Amino acid sequence: MLKRLKTVILLTALLFLGTAQSLCDELKIVDEVKFKKLIDGKGKMERYEASGVHFANNRFYVVFDNSSRVARVNTKLTKVKLLGKERAEVGFEGITYNPPKNEFYLVEESLKHKGMWQGRLSVTDGGFSPTSKQRWLDYGFESGNKGFEGLAFFRRNGTDYLLALCEGNRCKAGRKGEKPGGGTIQFFVKKKKKWNLTGAIPLPENLRFTDYSGLDISTDNTLAVSSQESSALWIGKLDTDRWKTVGSGKVYYFPKDKKGRTLYCNVEGVSWIDNHHLVVVSDAKKKSQPKRCKMKEQSIHLVKF
Repeated sequence: MLKRLKTVILLTALLFLGTAQSLCDELKIVDEVKFKKLIDGKGKMERYEASGVHFANNRFYVVFDNSSRVARVNTKLTKVKLLGKERAEVGFEGITYNPPKNEFYLVEESLKHKGMWQGRLSVTDGGFSPTSKQRWLDYGFESGNKGFEGLAFFRRNGTDYLLALCEGNRCKAGRKGEKPGGGTIQFFVKKKKKWNLTGAIPLPENLRFTDYSGLDISTDNTLAVSSQESSALWIGKLDTDRWKTVGSGKVYYFPKDKKGRTLYCNVEGVSWIDNHHLVVVSDAKKKSQPKRCKMKEQSIHLVKF
């Protein structure tokens, strides 16, 4: 009887491990480089607080939350050009691209507007020249430090949509000790010159991320969502007829050190390159984080799953 019980326990453990392995895996790093090494000469910044990235026209476009300038990086990660002009107290959290109109959309996390905190959208061309085309995303947050962290554009049946990822679970600012889970994407539809809030897309209930830092959608409606605190990516399908995710998707973790500790501590933005490759950027290390987090901070990474 005891022997049979041990066998059942062993089989159950193996089944659990197999299931866990099927639901999460480790990303492979194809290439990576620090912005400090990549960007030389005039216009060099003291800190590269990368917050969003988008792959378009065979280039990587990177935004920073401490600068209004945009870095255009080639696919070999050997050349970069800083575009746009520096504007005081302007930084962006997300970037996406509208191919038919050849327009880029950049979002500021949240600003005070009509008595509430809202994300502000800037519409610009590939040169990222200052523009007066700014639109407010009509969704109110609790405060200015927990707003939209990622942005994705897609067109369906001639209608333009924007997906905007909330940083906090349930789009809240978060409380100490709060349980993970409750990721939410707000989606907007273009009506003339306004982006109207249409609804919310909850991420799967079993996705236990602590926060959410980047978003993109592929041409076949596959979502990629990054988490800084969890040092991971979630990949899952979106049903655009019902505006719901399909199934549980899969979590991929960034590589850890030999002791199993987090190395990619500041993952902020993500964008699809093809069906199995993505580009990711990392923010600057926080003072509260361990020294090992400096190894991968302020960088651009090409990853494969």
